[in-house]
Amino acid sequence: MFTKVNVSLPITPEEAQTQKVELKEYIAIWDTGATHSAITKKVVDDLKLQPTGMRETRHAGGKSSNNTYLVNIALPNNVMVHHVRVTEIQLIPDDNVSDDEQPQLLIRMDIIGLGDFAVTNVNSRTTFSFRIPAVEEIDFIPDAQENNVMESDNRQEWRAFQANKRKGLI
Repeated sequence: MFTKVNVSLPITPEEAQTQKVELKEYIAIWDTGATHSAITKKVVDDLKLQPTGMRETRHAGGKSSNNTYLVNIALPNNVMVHHVRVTEIQLIPDDNVSDDEQPQLLIRMDIIGLGDFAVTNVNSRTTFSFRIPAVEEIDFIPDAQENNVMESDNRQEWRAFQANKRKGLI
């Protein structure tokens, strides 16, 4: 999943009210398969970021030690996540995309885990939604189970499913 996000130097919400905050827009990939958010050298150079430390990163090519930085990330829903420790990584460019449309950030579970994240595909249109803070549990399993039981045309299985649903077991 790709979205546009804005990135700035790390400032507090109080500082943001009294200072001009320079936001830079980048394409981000939402990556649920990794722990820590990451940025490319382009973001580091654009914002003139200074390293705050090092982090060992595991990737397809093995593992490496990479610089870390602190940034603020403004998500598409206009929520600003402050003081995110990001790791500098190199992303493989997509040959079919112009340089200015290449992703420069990976939004990973350190941010995704702050809220509710859902992906749906209705009428062959994939949509994902994210909100902070997390508001409720989103669980598609009960609906899928009910649909599977209904399609099986097994009346006994249907009654058992409904009984378990009433008892709060599903």
